[in-house]
Parts: sequence; structure tokens; C-alpha cells
Amino acid sequence: MASAPRKRIGFAAYFLTSVLAAQQSPAPAFDVVSIRAVAPNAPPTMREIDFTPVLPGGQYINSRTTVSAMISFAYNVKMWLQMVGLPDWANEQSYSVAAKPAAGFPALSAAENREHVRLMMRAMLADRFHLKLHTETRQEQVFHLEVAKGGFKIKEVDPPVPPAKEAPVGAAMGNDGGRMIGNKSTMAGIASALTVFLKRPVIDRTGLKGYYDFDVKWSSPDADATPGLGADGIGLFISTLQKQLGLRVTKTTGPVEYWVVDHVEPPTDN
Repeated sequence: MASAPRKRIGFAAYFLTSVLAAQQSPAPAFDVVSIRAVAPNAPPTMREIDFTPVLPGGQYINSRTTVSAMISFAYNVKMWLQMVGLPDWANEQSYSVAAKPAAGFPALSAAENREHVRLMMRAMLADRFHLKLHTETRQEQVFHLEVAKGGFKIKEVDPPVPPAKEAPVGAAMGNDGGRMIGNKSTMAGIASALTVFLKRPVIDRTGLKGYYDFDVKWSSPDADATPGLGADGIGLFISTLQKQLGLRVTKTTGPVEYWVVDHVEPPTDN
């Protein structure tokens, strides 16, 4: 006797089933969370340059952090540039935070582990700090980082060999001069460093994907230049980038995404 033909589930039905299953799955969350306020007069915390609060096994351990810093990490935003609506205490009050998931958390790569911790931090901020926020996109002034007409002037170097990583670009400047150093750094790293000083998003439009070493120094011809970083210092810096590195910074208008904090409270007791 011939068996009855098997019923085939169409792609649309399979996709809908998968979506419903994902929606019913609980959001990743820490199992144990300890949050303690740090006294305002506590000694400063000294850390290595490569410090990270994210540990293997889905843990977040930070002996001194702020609510603004935790939101910045959880949502991967620059708190001083893309976040608005935070009360003063969220930037000023420090907390010691230790958060761990339940037993059986899977072994993940460093990148995957970090992204899972981000999601769990979002759940923790909503639960313990009653955080509510939304995004807004506004048309505002931004800068583009581009290759200048004279061409790019830095030789590409070999990429970092794991466990070594791309080094962040170090820069210090004022109206009287400055210095910018890169060691196996990228154009994205230069754009991030520029964002700090220009206080506006700098978007990498060079198309360059390599790694580069550079050490750029400059000084003002004005011996009486005032300390600090004003329009003169920024102009000198941008001019130096074009002359020594072959990079041009242009001002334009573009979409800037903001994270707007609607509500946040001091944490509930442990």
C-alpha cells in the first residue's frame, strides 16, 4: 500500500514560524547583578589602556562606571555626541557593577560575547535603572574624511597579527600645535580621533581599508598662540592632515542619529 505523500511546508509558512519563535524567546538577560554606588571621595581608579569590562562567559565587571557610560556601551553610541536628555547625576555618580548570566552560557568568540553582553546590559538598564529611550535622526553638520587631490601619502603596513589589535589613534592638540600618532591604525580610527576634536561626526569616505603607521607633528608659526583648541588650532590641524597625510576634511550636512533618554532613575537596591 502506497504511503501518503508528505506535506511540504512552504517557505512563507516556515519563515513565519521562525519569526514567531524568535519573538517568543526571552531577551538575553543577566542572572545575577550587583550594583553599588561609589563614594564621591573614593580614590581614582587606575586602568590599563586596553581595559574592558566585558569578560568571557557573558560577564560585565566594572568597578567604576557611570550610567551614561553603560548606556554608551549597551547601545554602542558616543555619549558626548549622540546622546541627549541625561540628568547630571547619570554622568557624575559612579557605580561598581558586577553582572553574570546563568550557568550554561555558551562559549563564544570575543566579538559575539561582547554583542550578547550589550543586549544583556540593555535589559539590566531597563530593569534596574528604569531606562527608557528612543532614537531620532536629525539633519546636521557633519564632516567627510576624503583623499586629497594630491593623493594619499602614507604607505600601507601589514595588519596586526592576533592577539594584537588595531591601535587607537592618539592625538593631542592646541592652538600652538599638536601631534597625532597611529600604529597599525585605520582610516576609521583617524575619523574617530577627528570626531573628538571637531565635536561632530566624521565619516570615512576615503575607501581605504588598510592599516597604516604615522607620526604627524605640527606647530603654529605664531609664537604667541594661546593654549587650548580654538578655530585656529583646528584649521592648522586640518591643513597638516592634507599636507603630510594627503587627507582632506570637508564640511557638509547629513543625517545624525541621536539617542534621546526619556526616563532614567537611580538603581533599585540589590
